[in-house]
Amino acid sequence: MLLLYSMKKFGQYVSTFILVILIGVSAYFIYQKTLSPCEKPLEYSIGQFDTQFGISQSDFKFYIIESGSVWEKVLDKKFFIYNPNADFKINLIYDERQLATVQKQKTDFGLSMVEDIFKKLDAEFNIFKSQYDQKVSAYEQNLALYKKGNLSNAEIQQLNKMAYELNKETSQLNALLKERNLKAVEYNKIAQSYNKKYGHGLEFNQAEYTDKEINVYQFGNRKDLILALTHELGHALGMDHVENPKSIMHFLTGANTEVSLTPSAEDLAELKRVCKM
Repeated sequence: MLLLYSMKKFGQYVSTFILVILIGVSAYFIYQKTLSPCEKPLEYSIGQFDTQFGISQSDFKFYIIESGSVWEKVLDKKFFIYNPNADFKINLIYDERQLATVQKQKTDFGLSMVEDIFKKLDAEFNIFKSQYDQKVSAYEQNLALYKKGNLSNAEIQQLNKMAYELNKETSQLNALLKERNLKAVEYNKIAQSYNKKYGHGLEFNQAEYTDKEINVYQFGNRKDLILALTHELGHALGMDHVENPKSIMHFLTGANTEVSLTPSAEDLAELKRVCKM
């Protein structure tokens, strides 16, 4: 009877112990849900990595660290932690979006090249015309003196020489103006084509965040990649888009807009809202 009582008592202890554990686990999960996203460090690993972008995996990892530090500096703590076994993945995926970026860069180069030539011709024309106008003014002053009979024979010969040189330079000026105008037409044509294709707001779809991963599809240079990663890591913190087009968390990127990697006032306000700072 004593043994049976002891076994029964032991069973009660075990049941009570299991119940305490279950209550503790439930309390822990409830507590975790009450924490803001900024209070729970995010461990990540590098998942799919496409080498067609031309960067190394170690560089990609460094860019992720640099991107995360933008928010960590504000939070004043380490939040994004690399763990090669982490379930949350950051992927670099080469698709048609990056092909479009490469094509855009080629267009940019063509546009820039024509623009440089046009600006050079325009500057040469303006300098030449300024010098030409000064010579015309000097000729007209001497011509007025000649009409009044105030010039010597030597000065008249000099006046004729000036007239000959002005006629010659007039032809040069017209030829330069024609070349400048032709290049202006070419530049405007390329610029119109460029603006039609790229001169509007592009939705921030070069990368995306899901609860399980960040996918990067497209970037033009190192700063562009870090901006995209910083934007998506902001979403990983729980941040939403903001209205200021110069903010990291703005949902559109302008074709000619330089977005700073320093959080804007709107970025900071959104971070403070999410992190309950």
